[in-house]
Amino acid sequence: MELDPKNTQAVLVAQEIRTLILNGVFTPGQPLRQDALCERLNVSRTPLRHALQSLAEDGLVEVAGFKGARVAILDQGMVDDLFQMRMLLEPLALQSALPRLTKVDFAKAEMVLDAAEAEQEPSRLSQLNWDFHRALYGPSNRETLMRTIQQINTASAFAEVIANSIGARRSDSADEHRRLLEACRAGDQASASSLLTDHLRRAHVAVQ
Repeated sequence: MELDPKNTQAVLVAQEIRTLILNGVFTPGQPLRQDALCERLNVSRTPLRHALQSLAEDGLVEVAGFKGARVAILDQGMVDDLFQMRMLLEPLALQSALPRLTKVDFAKAEMVLDAAEAEQEPSRLSQLNWDFHRALYGPSNRETLMRTIQQINTASAFAEVIANSIGARRSDSADEHRRLLEACRAGDQASASSLLTDHLRRAHVAVQ
């Protein structure tokens, strides 16, 4: 099956805009003018519109018909919902994956943690954070659950960037990730689930 070049371009444009949002170049509530974006990103309107719609589905952009698009504004109730959903769904994914995790999965997770130690850019730290969690959840082979978790992670990463907690909690988060990884290596499901829930709870508190 051949890939549609327009769809591929829209994905790349969405990635570029996501990076600009997560790095604070575009701020909450800021209008996203299509003419300016087309010029900045050297792209036509069609893939840009598809990119903005995709970002709207991820909770990073608000599209209001003929009024155009703007960077999303997250209220506290929405943020609370995001983290409460993560605390319900991510332990479920981890419990499903834990019996299937291999040395390769653990190595991938550790490589991500090592890369995060040297990273400064918020958008890259957000991506590495998801890469770590995905390495531990992926072997669950629960595609719908994983898609849902990834989408929620994208929106909650935006909340963490706005609150600057992704940088402020960097050291604590790294320690929590490594303890979680060791519990998974040991096959200790109770400890792994508890550590994950506590990690997500602390991340939630940091953005309040």
